Amino acid sequence: MNTYQHDWHTSEGYDGGLHHCRKCKRSHQGPRLEAHDCPVSDAEHHAVAWLGHAGLYRTRFDAVRNFEQSVTPVSVDELFELASKQILSQINEGCQRG
Repeated sequence: MNTYQHDWHTSEGYDGGLHHCRKCKRSHQGPRLEAHDCPVSDAEHHAVAWLGHAGLYRTRFDAVRNFEQSVTPVSVDELFELASKQILSQINEGCQRG
């Protein structure tokens, strides 16, 4: 299993603070941990869509619900590029028909 750096934010500043990871939702009381043991990558945390064998999904849960075995997180830039390619493909297909 890969491990990544937590994205901590502090909600209570006393006794070292109560820290929450924005990515994996883990909480920790005391000094902020610097360990790289977060199970969620930055790409997964910032994904706007998920790409599986059968297509694009809005959430990872949707992909799993559709029995996808492997999904890849898609960033905003990647989503824009995929959409642009799809539109160009449809335009080219329309030109070949007409």
